[in-house]
Amino acid sequence: MSNFLASVFSRPRGRRLQLKRRKPRGWRNNFRNVILGYFLISPVVILIVALLGYPLFKTLQQSFYDVRPAVQANEFIGLRGFTELFADPLFATVLSNSLLWTILVVFFQFMLGLSAALVLNAKFHGRWFFRILMVMPWALPGIVVALMWRLILNPDFGSLQLVTNFLGLPVIDYLGQSSTALISIVFVAVWKGFAFWMLIILAALQGVPKDQIEAAEVDGAGPIRTFFNIYIPNMISVLRIGFILTAIWTFNYFELVFVMTAGGPAGASHTFPTIIYEQAFRRLDFGLASRFGFISILIMLVLSIFLIREVRRANKHG
Repeated sequence: MSNFLASVFSRPRGRRLQLKRRKPRGWRNNFRNVILGYFLISPVVILIVALLGYPLFKTLQQSFYDVRPAVQANEFIGLRGFTELFADPLFATVLSNSLLWTILVVFFQFMLGLSAALVLNAKFHGRWFFRILMVMPWALPGIVVALMWRLILNPDFGSLQLVTNFLGLPVIDYLGQSSTALISIVFVAVWKGFAFWMLIILAALQGVPKDQIEAAEVDGAGPIRTFFNIYIPNMISVLRIGFILTAIWTFNYFELVFVMTAGGPAGASHTFPTIIYEQAFRRLDFGLASRFGFISILIMLVLSIFLIREVRRANKHG
């Protein structure tokens, strides 16, 4: 009887002891995995802090100073520099140009890319050749495209002006007039970058379920109704990410604007990247350049937050 009672009461006690032994081992393994994970990503974290964190900190620090090495100025001015910047008409011009430039380029790149994708998604002979032809402008470096179009739009010997002279039309200096400089650069940026939209829309069109398209055809839906009711809902996550991503790229685009007009004439085509370059490396006003840069970083931060949210949403529903 005593042996039976001992065997009964010894089993749960042994199980409890076994559970108590497993807990420290699991905690130690998890702790080791966490330490190992941080150790493995530490080189990347150090590199990011060195290449991004320190410049951002210096930009924020210099934005509160009047830093002009040419006149040996290095004075702390606090928020006064931002109040003077906001009151300067140049800031309003740069902000409006940057927003207008970004909105127009992204919108027309999307519209042209969507049109090209719908045409090239259909089956016809020689489709591969036209796909390669459409991608070629996007594959060219931005400086090459800027120099090429600067020669084309030259009012003296540009090929476009030769055509207008042949047709008897007046010669227009598109890059030398305040009313046409920014619009001309927008046109070139749309011509160069619409292929990106074409490629992502072509890829998204391949992912639309065929059964939904066939069901719409059976129900008698036309091409327009099928496009808005079937294609757009299935591509909406890709389109959202594409809009935010191209907005970030366009807002930060430097070489095309700088090579074609350098922000001129009279600052009519200045955007945030070009005004930062001019103030920092031409006028040597690092304080003002840092203030422009800090505001640009804030705008990019807002767009990046939207981009991260859309990527998470797409991964969650995908």
